[in-house]
Amino acid sequence: MYKIGELSKLSKIPVKTLRYYDNEGILQPDSIDPLTGYRYYNAAKLLDCYRIVALKELGFRLDEIKGVFSLPKEKFLELIQAKRQELCELKKQTEHRLGILSDLISDLKEEEPMFDIVIRKSDEICLAYVRKIVSGKAECDDILNGLYDKIPKEILGSRAVIIDYETEFVSENFDTGIGVEITGTLPKTCRLSEKSISFSCDTANLVCTGEDCEDAVRALSKYVLNNNYQIVGPTYKIMYQDGTVELKLPVVKLGDFDLKYNEDINVPFVHDEEAIGHWEMVDVLPCREMFSLLKPKSAAGKGVVKELYFLPGGERYWCFGWTKGLLLSVCGYPHKKSRNKYTIEKIENDTYMFVEFKDNHYFCGGRPEIWVFRKTDSKMYCKQDIQMEDVLPKFPADDASVLGKWCVCDYVRTIDAFDPQRPGGVLPYEGLYWRRAEFMEDGVLQNAFQDTESGRILTDRPGVWSWMRGYVICHPRATASQYAIRRFGDTEYLFIQWKSGDYTFAGREPDWYVFRRAKGTR
Repeated sequence: MYKIGELSKLSKIPVKTLRYYDNEGILQPDSIDPLTGYRYYNAAKLLDCYRIVALKELGFRLDEIKGVFSLPKEKFLELIQAKRQELCELKKQTEHRLGILSDLISDLKEEEPMFDIVIRKSDEICLAYVRKIVSGKAECDDILNGLYDKIPKEILGSRAVIIDYETEFVSENFDTGIGVEITGTLPKTCRLSEKSISFSCDTANLVCTGEDCEDAVRALSKYVLNNNYQIVGPTYKIMYQDGTVELKLPVVKLGDFDLKYNEDINVPFVHDEEAIGHWEMVDVLPCREMFSLLKPKSAAGKGVVKELYFLPGGERYWCFGWTKGLLLSVCGYPHKKSRNKYTIEKIENDTYMFVEFKDNHYFCGGRPEIWVFRKTDSKMYCKQDIQMEDVLPKFPADDASVLGKWCVCDYVRTIDAFDPQRPGGVLPYEGLYWRRAEFMEDGVLQNAFQDTESGRILTDRPGVWSWMRGYVICHPRATASQYAIRRFGDTEYLFIQWKSGDYTFAGREPDWYVFRRAKGTR
């Protein structure tokens, strides 16, 4: 038995506190000497002292601790586990807040200025203007100073404007518009162009000093991207005589993806002789104004579409068809159906087409992006002329491992990307077109597909498909798609390349359908 002083030394709890615990009924002595009043505690009470200290550290109140000691061991364990879960959640919150603090500290260390950014309508400015590919700021300043010398003083305004037509960061050779505000008409003897800049949509606006301009441009771009805006024009840098700079970036606020923007593409065909033939993609831009023959902004072939064919009679191939003035498209999942306006222009010695293509931004309430194509020829192609065909292998249909029925379960970019525990990485199940495949003797293959309009599951007619060792053959498209069987746990999965129009018309590497063996078929 321990006296109260001995228990105090061992437990590191002051004697005064132990007496308080006794009075509150939290930790009572095992016996009290009736003559001296000394409290005596057995060895088990030392363990209780440690538990009290631990529970206080965990945030339990004394009245809660008092109740804990009256609980059965199982209930006490449940209480401790609940507190552990609570502390784990608190740890997550704390780590998240520490991450925010680290970002703030990093920003402060970089001394990045804080800017106020507003979205509003903007006024119109008339300019004496030139557009050049400049090497850097020094050349831009020289051109600007030269403009001041060429403009009559009586129509010279108070602002200068630099227009950045680039869509991505470049380190040299900037496509740049350079202008000085004018309040009247340039004389006929002046060789400068007149340009009126106006903003038909909202602009993200930021005011800064000239010294902070580079940081301000980065802050403006970051704000627009982080707040779900679509950039629909170049960046305007408007400079005032007192050194103030106003940055303007035309934007459109985006909402949720909505198929209400789908359009009826079953329209009457009207011939357009200028459109017939092959067109090579040269650029993708936020707006028509940003196009320059001297400086493409996006690498050709950046997306899936590298070229377009306008076939006689508006014949449709892959995702596209057409009628005069409209490129008709059905793209992606869910299917986005659009009438995309096109215009054709002769520029120097070439013919260019500008397509207002309604991409994902448009289906979120934004604006079409501009696809720019250069015409390479005016041939009367048909679909067979432009469709890539595989050299069909000739192997026997002697793979017994693939025989039987298979049901689709996923769609992946590569076989290694498949995770049976987490399907649906590329398309959800309801978006899968191929649904069933049955491999039979002698290379017979019967497939079932989901009709995109009705949603019904339809079986392909005989002879469309066949198989041989290692390959699935689609005869109308003349494609040979590889297949492979993999086992995950106790389940067999069949992977088949999907050589759709993305492959046959755009040359894209095929994705893979994933099937699970149907029960009882082997």
